[in-house]
Amino acid sequence: SPALNVPPTSYLRVLDPSDSGQIHAEIRFHPHELVHSLATWHIRGQKRYRYICVGTGLYMEQNDRDGLSALCSRPRGGRLIIYNLKMLKRKSRIKSASSPRQTSSMSLDNIGGKGGYELKYVWESEREGPVVALAPLGDSYLVVGVGKTCVVLKLDVVQKRLIECCETPLRFPITSLRVCGHDVVAGSQREAVNILQFVPAQSEDDYDRLLLQNSARFGVNTMDACYLSDNTIAGVDNNGFVYAVGIPASNNEFGLDCVFGIHLGTECSQIRQGYLVDCVRRPTHVLPWAKDIQTNEKDDSDQDNRKMQPEDSVVVSTISGAMWTLVRISAHAFALLKELENAMCAFGCGHPARPLLAAEGSIDRARHKTGLQSSNVIDGTL
Repeated sequence: SPALNVPPTSYLRVLDPSDSGQIHAEIRFHPHELVHSLATWHIRGQKRYRYICVGTGLYMEQNDRDGLSALCSRPRGGRLIIYNLKMLKRKSRIKSASSPRQTSSMSLDNIGGKGGYELKYVWESEREGPVVALAPLGDSYLVVGVGKTCVVLKLDVVQKRLIECCETPLRFPITSLRVCGHDVVAGSQREAVNILQFVPAQSEDDYDRLLLQNSARFGVNTMDACYLSDNTIAGVDNNGFVYAVGIPASNNEFGLDCVFGIHLGTECSQIRQGYLVDCVRRPTHVLPWAKDIQTNEKDDSDQDNRKMQPEDSVVVSTISGAMWTLVRISAHAFALLKELENAMCAFGCGHPARPLLAAEGSIDRARHKTGLQSSNVIDGTL
């Protein structure tokens, strides 16, 4: 707390959600060190290894006019720290690690008494900037976002070394990373999204490469992004703009065009595929995102037996705690609803139908801060 002149402290904890959030392991990081990213990394070798990767930022301490401690907004570096999460066969004494290099373990007396969990320190790397994003890639690679650079690392479990394979600089600082196969989607502060392709070495004389394939034509500060299908990526920015870009068949440096977008009017934090309400049957007008969004493809699936799947809808989370759902609808349904939306929005404030409209919200969602217009989206609150 600044009032107590105590710098903030970040922790890594292993919790049991089925037991009221019981803490089973805990790592305390250095003062003035903030956690920016977290990822689970599974590596296949002679046996399967499970690692917890933590990206942090190291910040300078400064005092304000009243002499109270605060963190400088400009970081002086960062760290990538890797832990091994193990299930202990025997109960261990409760121990909370006071340093990131120590091992933390706690007993599991309340879970059948079979043993406990242990967070074992494995490796760390100091970087020039904060490690803001992490994403596993394949069976043994890890993509790390440090400042404006995407770095690919590989863990050699035999020699117990973390090898830096390749890196690619981007034009603006990275904000998020997602992986689909060998493709990496990097969200950035001013260039929406970038698509990179990882090409692993094919022989001993070859080397790993990370190639920039496509970038968006418009600039927003992307907070998160995800694949909707093989040729469509959706993202959210810090001003509440939800968008999707279509991936062209040929590589073009600025070939990612916006295929739909809507401004929610509040800061967004995450976007995921899934649904909030369990639907017994998918409505006829709702189409799966896996279909080519840039064409008028018809859905040939059996609507009577087709249940709503997590990949059929997109859930957007906001900083204020709200959650929004987006689904893809048929061209016929969109045209019908668009005519209805235009007619309703034309009503004046004194019209009897005005209570049916989300007046203030619709105005906020009409235009993005950067001037981007909402397109190809029906405002479901009308």
